[in-house]
Amino acid sequence: MRRRGRGRGGRTRAGELAGIPGVLVHGRRDVSGPVITPWLLHQAWPGSELVVSETSGHGGIEMGQAWDGANESLLQSFSA
Repeated sequence: MRRRGRGRGGRTRAGELAGIPGVLVHGRRDVSGPVITPWLLHQAWPGSELVVSETSGHGGIEMGQAWDGANESLLQSFSA
């Protein structure tokens, strides 16, 4: 069975996002999603930024601050 969004050899189509800014925010202690998942996406997405909150899981104050920073970064990239 083929998984949606994946090509041959398990490669994603994330490279097609080149030129589209994006910030991936992830908590290292998120037990429902290991940090390898956003890291792999970041590696395949040219120009993306990965922010890993070392003390957060799937939310919390630090994650909210990281989201705020990511939104500000994206806003500045669109305003430039």
